[in-house]
Amino acid sequence: MRITGGTVKGQRLAKVRWPDIRPTADMVRGSIFNIVGQNLSNLLVLDLFAGSGSLGIESLSRGAKRGVFIDNSRRALAIVNKNIGMCGFREASIVIKADLPKGLHQVKNYGFEQFDLVFMDPPYESGYVEPTMIKLIEENLLNQDGVIVVERSTRSTDFLPSRIQDLRLRQTKTYGSTIIGFYGFPRHKGE
Repeated sequence: MRITGGTVKGQRLAKVRWPDIRPTADMVRGSIFNIVGQNLSNLLVLDLFAGSGSLGIESLSRGAKRGVFIDNSRRALAIVNKNIGMCGFREASIVIKADLPKGLHQVKNYGFEQFDLVFMDPPYESGYVEPTMIKLIEENLLNQDGVIVVERSTRSTDFLPSRIQDLRLRQTKTYGSTIIGFYGFPRHKGE
């Protein structure tokens, strides 16, 4: 597993040896950034159910000014911390151990208000997609132009709803057995 673009393009990330941590494949990550943008200068990024941290780290490589990584697994957070260190992003990163979605309120304890880009890759079949997005809205953690990127399995019954409160599913892309959904607030009245 390598970073696919930006200042540390090609940097290898730590190998993941546990089946409960599913890093996003390099090809899928590269495709996500083809959609959200290659240059993420000065964006605030939130990586939920962070796993290996590859999406947040990829964002930092592409210019994001801060990355906040949240997971409830000590194993996952150890890998996130190792990867952040290997890529030289310790100063730009905050790693939080919390249960999601209820632990989202902790983000404000670190002085963050709203994020530009949020990644969510909850355990498949967990039912966490909708409650986590609702909690993001309740905590007012997504700016008006922000994007939430959700990763699911095409075999999952935990589907991607077309609407979650004020959030709209803007597009989906399928890569093998992975489906990616891109959510945001309406851009125009009536959307």
